[in-house]
Amino acid sequence: MATTRKAAPTEWVVTLSPGTAVKPAGAALAKAGLRVDQVLDAIGVITGSGAAGLGAKLRQVPGVADVAEQARIDIGPPDAPVS
Repeated sequence: MATTRKAAPTEWVVTLSPGTAVKPAGAALAKAGLRVDQVLDAIGVITGSGAAGLGAKLRQVPGVADVAEQARIDIGPPDAPVS
C-alpha cells in the first residue's frame, strides 16, 4: 500500500515597500494564503509559509516590494564529521 506524503509548506520572506503599514499588509498577505510567522515591523519584512506556488499571488498584494522563497540551511548535528 502506497503512502501519501503531504508536501512541506514553502517558507516565504516578503519585503514591504517603504511607508507600507505592516499590520494591514500582513492581513492582506494572510488573506492571500500566507500563514504569517513573524512580522518584523522595524525593517518592513513579514515571514511565513504557504503553498509552493504562492509567490506570484503574494507579489500582487499592495505594498509588497519583493517576495522570496526562504533558503533551507542544514548544518547537521554538532558531532557530525566535516565534509
